[in-house]
Amino acid sequence: MKKFLAMLLALVMALSLVACGNTEQPGDNQGADDAASTDPFYIWTWNTDYQKILDEVLPKYLSEDQVSRIQIVNVGDSNIYQDKIDAILADPSNEQYPDIMLLEVGYVQKYVQSGQLMKAADLGIIADDMSNMYDYNLKLGSDANGDAYALFWQATPGCWQIRTDLAEKYLGTTDPAALQDMLSTWDKVVEVSQSVNQQSGGKVKLLSGADDLKYVFCNGARTSAWYDADDNIVIDDAVKTYFELSKKLEGLTFDTKMWSTDWAALKDGDGEETEACIAFTGCPWYTYWCLTDTWSDNSVLIQGPQAFYWGGTGLAATANCSDKELARQIIYYTTCNTDSMVDINTANGDYVNNKAAIDYIKANGSGTTSTYKPAGGQDIIGFFADKCDGINVLAVGEDQVICEQLLPAAVDQYIANGDLDAALSDFAASIHDKYSYLNVK
Repeated sequence: MKKFLAMLLALVMALSLVACGNTEQPGDNQGADDAASTDPFYIWTWNTDYQKILDEVLPKYLSEDQVSRIQIVNVGDSNIYQDKIDAILADPSNEQYPDIMLLEVGYVQKYVQSGQLMKAADLGIIADDMSNMYDYNLKLGSDANGDAYALFWQATPGCWQIRTDLAEKYLGTTDPAALQDMLSTWDKVVEVSQSVNQQSGGKVKLLSGADDLKYVFCNGARTSAWYDADDNIVIDDAVKTYFELSKKLEGLTFDTKMWSTDWAALKDGDGEETEACIAFTGCPWYTYWCLTDTWSDNSVLIQGPQAFYWGGTGLAATANCSDKELARQIIYYTTCNTDSMVDINTANGDYVNNKAAIDYIKANGSGTTSTYKPAGGQDIIGFFADKCDGINVLAVGEDQVICEQLLPAAVDQYIANGDLDAALSDFAASIHDKYSYLNVK
């Protein structure tokens, strides 16, 4: 009987459609709306970070049906992420075509300028929604006209992390203000590096390597982008300063590269039997999650000579996003809403890109599960609260590969042969080799 009734109902509906003919009536698109409300909504990423936000934060702000539709596509490797994304963006008919993409700072402008993203304003996210964001972060995901495409949930102002037991021994103080004064210029950094190296007989250095300073110069000190509006390669004066500083630090660091095994080992050295360094450059996510137990209750943060940023992840809806309203709500509650961003800090410890949320956390404490504790009761949230203000963001899109891969090799060449002009010339040539559309002047 149930089967018969179902068949009868289907027949009646079919006859009704025939009677209506092709005349458009209100509600004719309901089927498409229903499909949009039930189809999977794909968010592409390269790790599990956003899964935690989906699991622990968004269910408080989205409906159960909305959350159930969200499918995370995790390619599992940041090195192949762009290749995977570019391939599927070229095929909008693909079942797993991204509705939202996560984008790292290093290549966010590539997609902002690609024509493959939707403006935040077209989603219904307006200037007032973004009013609590840090200005530098908003610029990172915007085009030259100031139109925002990718919005960030993290703020990542740079810092220097100082290990207090070694600072007490070799610098004579653990007071953050005194340490900041001691390391407030690059000339002072060189002087302190010389002093620490001499006192320790080379067993302890101020810095692990000049490579630890690349983000300070790439993501803060420069005033010119890697190339100009005519696609001519530009080597900023700050980059030249970085080359010269690296040469001055020759022999005064352990000459390690960031993320290498020997670089990591220096975090736990005792400075006597094993080598150690006093300072690492960092940012909130690095401070909370990448320092070892040796640094907990045994470190303080300072700004150092230059404001900078390091990292960050933006969210952007694609031009062919299947459900603009769901995209709006996901991006809004991940990057704009104060309450949800406090919840993100609790869920994963991120220093969030929302001044009102940071003010709340300063007043009420953070629920983060990070086990990192600063020495002397330093207020870490309070420390970072004003460190976004002096960050310089360049308008021209650029690729972090230049900073992370090409620049270190060029600096090594200069340290080895001492010919600055040749090193800068070869550096420019390496940029052209990587990006053939860029011109060497």
